[in-house]
Amino acid sequence: MITRGAWVVVVALVALVAACASPIAGAPQPAPPPSAQPGGGLPLTPAQQRLADLFAQVRSWDVCAMHDVDAAARVTGYAPDELLPYREPGTCRLVVRDPSGVSEWELQLDVFPVIPAEGAGEPLDVGGVRMPQVRDDSESRCAYSYPIGDPQEGDEPWGIELSVYHLAPDKAPCEVAREYATAIAPQLADPPLRAAGGTAPALDITASDPCALAAAMVPVMSDGTPLGPDALDVGDIGPYRCAVTASAGDGTRTRASVEFVLADADEVGSTVVGGFPGARNPLGIDCQALFAPQDVQLVGNPGTSPSVPVVEIDAGCDRIDALAAAAAGAVAPAAAARPREDALVLGDLDPPPTAEGVGAPFDPCTVVGGWDAYPPEVQPATPRPAVPMPVRPEDPFQVGCRFNAGEMFSSLVWGTPTDDGFSADPAARGAGAVAVEFAGRPGVEQTSTNAGNGQPTCYSAVQLTHGIAAVVTTVPGDPCRVNRAVLEQVAGKVP
Repeated sequence: MITRGAWVVVVALVALVAACASPIAGAPQPAPPPSAQPGGGLPLTPAQQRLADLFAQVRSWDVCAMHDVDAAARVTGYAPDELLPYREPGTCRLVVRDPSGVSEWELQLDVFPVIPAEGAGEPLDVGGVRMPQVRDDSESRCAYSYPIGDPQEGDEPWGIELSVYHLAPDKAPCEVAREYATAIAPQLADPPLRAAGGTAPALDITASDPCALAAAMVPVMSDGTPLGPDALDVGDIGPYRCAVTASAGDGTRTRASVEFVLADADEVGSTVVGGFPGARNPLGIDCQALFAPQDVQLVGNPGTSPSVPVVEIDAGCDRIDALAAAAAGAVAPAAAARPREDALVLGDLDPPPTAEGVGAPFDPCTVVGGWDAYPPEVQPATPRPAVPMPVRPEDPFQVGCRFNAGEMFSSLVWGTPTDDGFSADPAARGAGAVAVEFAGRPGVEQTSTNAGNGQPTCYSAVQLTHGIAAVVTTVPGDPCRVNRAVLEQVAGKVP
């Protein structure tokens, strides 16, 4: 157990650390009947059509609802931290953290081709279904795949892949994967549907078929000229991607692709694409256009940028705008069903406390304009907000905010004094603590050495009418100088 008196070192350390089986017997629930044939009417091969049918089913599944937060906590011994789609709408990652907040397990569910691991052990039997070990396992990672569909001879097998990862695991990754796969076996056998509204926000982008959007782009690719069946080739298809190549009579070939991905919210909205907020980017000799067909942001842990589901179009620069507009016109309408009242909210599973929630007289993240309280020479080169801090049971403060930039790691917090060192009284701090004043109010300073990087650290605190404000900073040079700049302003503003 970490004592409250060790908070100075813990905060600095945390800042410094701040990664072929038989088919299913009894297929999962089918998707609701689509408004058009899966594959968008493109000339698919029989094998591609079987995949398109499967992918229509996959898009109806709520992959994040397949996770079991309580089971993940039991299996790993860690606390639930974050649940979010990752890279694309059909991949969902559950992160659990150890009590110190430093170490984490990542448990990810995805629909992916079954690629048996070299030298894999025995398949895992889950409810009578054999899950082979897949990918390349290591001391840090292990994955198993739950086969889906009923592939014919020569078809590429697909499965619901469970992958677990820990940089320095305190438990064998394959053991965690086996236990968690067993726990979520019912969801693997009968995946929850997005129509059931089990998670929020709803990702309506999954109602669209990427090949239907690709089909809408074909007239633009052919300049309006009808194409014969042999002039259009469908290449790479997946649950959330589709690529087509059109061949003109003169031998000219035009390729374009559609993919549903998650993009950084800051990258979307710089322009309008197909009537939606979007962006345009160079892509080697080609171009890329993004647009967000629904108004939703996925917000995870503090300090990470929100993401938005977007349609990504990759094609030649001379046609990119017209292609994107055609794809945007083919986006399916939002689903009628909405998240249930008891839906699991995607994002941060243990949000930091707020100043209002704990009765603090100020918000550490905004009390004096955030970073404006810090000396200019330690501020980040690119402006960014401060990061609210999680508060663990052993932490003495009740609300806090982290200000890290370059070589500086700093935290401003509020709380009530404790009897083991969280105090503005030098006598309570012990050896090395000296009495100082901040804006005429009594306080304390105490220097030490950060055990993680050997840099000087300073603890400073000032007595307020209600509770104390404290700053812990690790930075080369004089960290107490930084603390004084911050607390002078806090003490002068907060009653």
